[in-house]
Amino acid sequence: MARQTQRERNAKQRERQRLLRDRHKLERRPARDDFARILLFRVIAGLLKTGRLSKLEELEDELVEELATQGFDERAACEVFSALVEQYGSGDSPFRRKVHLVH
Repeated sequence: MARQTQRERNAKQRERQRLLRDRHKLERRPARDDFARILLFRVIAGLLKTGRLSKLEELEDELVEELATQGFDERAACEVFSALVEQYGSGDSPFRRKVHLVH
């Protein structure tokens, strides 16, 4: 049997991933990123609510450093974090309903 080409392997992988996403959607199964967004929101909102701004700055420094280590622009990472703090500090939930999950 001939070995699969890279294109064939990639096509099969795309199909497997599509089927997996479709199954997770039907199961209404949250992904890792869904948990990560909520966790970050809860941490930032909690630190703001309790006035622990030095801890918030420490968190920013650690996250930005880690992102910079991965190759992201440090200034851009700081800007994104500051935007999140501003958004999460408003008191409103920044999350939209997942309409596709409501049946």
